[in-house]
Amino acid sequence: MLPLPTPDAVPRVWIGNESRVSTHYDVSSNVAVVVAGRRRFCLFPPEQGPNLYVGPLDVTIAGQPVSLIDLEAPDLERYPRFAEARAQMQVTVLEPGDAIFIPSMWWHDVKALGRFNVLVNYWWGQAGAASPFPALIHAILAIRDLPEGERSAVRGWFDQYVFGDAAQDAAAHLPDAMRGVLGSPSPERTDAIRGYLARTLERL
Repeated sequence: MLPLPTPDAVPRVWIGNESRVSTHYDVSSNVAVVVAGRRRFCLFPPEQGPNLYVGPLDVTIAGQPVSLIDLEAPDLERYPRFAEARAQMQVTVLEPGDAIFIPSMWWHDVKALGRFNVLVNYWWGQAGAASPFPALIHAILAIRDLPEGERSAVRGWFDQYVFGDAAQDAAAHLPDAMRGVLGSPSPERTDAIRGYLARTLERL
């Protein structure tokens, strides 16, 4: 029996024939189990994104951006950095009863190798949580095209409040009641952040 890490890992069943899902990532962690047929999985660590030549972020087939690389016939003249990604690629073929764990944000390409395939997968870790992807899109609007001095200042904000080792304690000098969106995770904080963002975006 496969023990799942959280009760919010809802199963989904995928039934089909020979098919291919282009290289993409999922924000949620994933366990995929082959029930019938065979499936090939090709995985890349998150830092290989720049070498995968990702297509449009906002015009996609199924919601997630995908790589433009054909893994079976990569055009290294057009996409030379893929050579580095390919050196990091991990490949496995799953038979019925085999399972694979795909960590959050890992790029993966999935190909069904037979005329009839059944896959059961379990995503977890993002139930009720906000995806970071819209934050990236908003950052392109609000930050990417600023003059370098201003972008550097904003980078400092992100280090202080988001990415730095002490980011979760950035408001430690404030009383709990005054921390607002910098407070500890809670439904109340989530509502406050969503309300703030909605009001801000309405003014754009």
